[in-house]
Amino acid sequence: MTCVTRRHLRAATVAAAALLLPQIAFSASEMPKTERITLAIPTDLRSTNPGVQRDGTADLILHHVVEGLVGHREDLSIGPVLAESFRQSEDGLSWQFKLRPGVRFHNGETMTSADVAWSWNRYLKPETTWQCKRFFDGSQGAAITAIETPAPDVVVFRLEKPNALLPMMMANIQCNAAVLHPSSVAEDGSWKAPVGTGPYVIGDWKPGRYVELTRFDDYTGRDTPTDGMTGARPALAKHLRFLITPDGAVMKNALYAGDLDMVVDLGPADIAEAEQRGLTVFKQPILSWRLLLMQTTDPVLSDKRIRQAIAHAIDVPSIVAVASEGLAKANPSGVALASPYHTPVHDQWPAYDPAAAQALLKEAGYAGQPIRIQTNMRPGGYHEVAITAQAMLQAVGINAQIEVLDWATQLQNYLTGNYQIQSFAYSSRLDPAIAYSSIIGDKAKSPSVSWEDPTAMKLLDASKQTMDPAPRTKLFEQIHTRMADAVPVIGLYNDVRVVATAASLQGYKPWSAGFDRFWGVTKAE
Repeated sequence: MTCVTRRHLRAATVAAAALLLPQIAFSASEMPKTERITLAIPTDLRSTNPGVQRDGTADLILHHVVEGLVGHREDLSIGPVLAESFRQSEDGLSWQFKLRPGVRFHNGETMTSADVAWSWNRYLKPETTWQCKRFFDGSQGAAITAIETPAPDVVVFRLEKPNALLPMMMANIQCNAAVLHPSSVAEDGSWKAPVGTGPYVIGDWKPGRYVELTRFDDYTGRDTPTDGMTGARPALAKHLRFLITPDGAVMKNALYAGDLDMVVDLGPADIAEAEQRGLTVFKQPILSWRLLLMQTTDPVLSDKRIRQAIAHAIDVPSIVAVASEGLAKANPSGVALASPYHTPVHDQWPAYDPAAAQALLKEAGYAGQPIRIQTNMRPGGYHEVAITAQAMLQAVGINAQIEVLDWATQLQNYLTGNYQIQSFAYSSRLDPAIAYSSIIGDKAKSPSVSWEDPTAMKLLDASKQTMDPAPRTKLFEQIHTRMADAVPVIGLYNDVRVVATAASLQGYKPWSAGFDRFWGVTKAE
């Protein structure tokens, strides 16, 4: 078997925008006495079932409760979490994970390879409805054909064909491929609650008000410095309270009043005031991608000429300037600006050309049918993108209408493909193959995908078969070139995330993954 090192996996990751910020692990006797850190979230927790009925809020909360075999380091390479080490066989058809000894579940039992196999076999069952099943069942990547447990501390994943990216796909933050104790489900297989291995457990959940996590005092973390999603995860606060605050102005005022310790997605216009009030403000470029999704099976939008007309009608830099208030730069590509795979090819896109848009509309026989743009009022530019795009589309004669929904409804519409256009954002996908997997696929199997293109699907699959950056760069360029012609989405920009924290909050560090971690974070009393 070939040993996996940072060097082998680094080529398939985005390292340019991250800072390595190790932190010191605390023993239980050294734990600071911070009682509670209070944080704002825009929506309630959808589900406690990791990777199932998920969104960014669920990912944020549950990654403090459960852990997987591997995770992304601060520089976005892949490192061990519950695994002690991992390696690929010489023929590429299996991956072996050696487990870290003495890891305890929240119920006090010790984790073994049987728990890993049980967790993964459950994820792969269709009835689990795990949102990332497609990456591991052969739909969008090599299928896992067997999970073997030759020893209590060894688990082996066998594959139908080589997949050098398997650890990266396992580390995908949105998948949250947690190792769970079987008591997490009832006898009939229905979900109960996560019995995981993380530094916190779900304590008090008041739907519509807050979700509170409580420190797991018997947590068995790694003894290496904190490094992204790997390394030590010291729970320095006894409680983490996630206060449901969907209104950005309410979030800001609660922070100013001292009722919150941190607010993410602070409006750029509020930066100066926050700094004047003595708050700490971070402006972190991240890998999330804001875009306009188009339903390519819609009776109107199924005509590529209509989609191309929309692309010519949209002045992307102007939308970016409005929505990000000048902080972000335009990026039409699923390959983030900070990615080493981003080349000048990814900047190519149909030019802003209202006359060309009108000519395409006439050629397609567009007769004023309404095209609705779904959006919401969450902070982060969703509504600003929608209303600016509406004005641009109306200017070329498109009957664009705005449909404002609550986030839960819009997300469900996205998952089922029930929209014409959506103002949407993908949270940080830490490799272009993962980003494109959200767009490209079989709509019958994954209704949320925008683009069902057999050639693009083959190119995407090829990008998952190698770690060599040279062929992957060419594959991603080919995907983008096809996307610029088919226009299944209008890519806009990678976010610059503005986070404001109380001056008393210590140990918090943003990173380019755009994912907050509150282990190692405390408050000065």
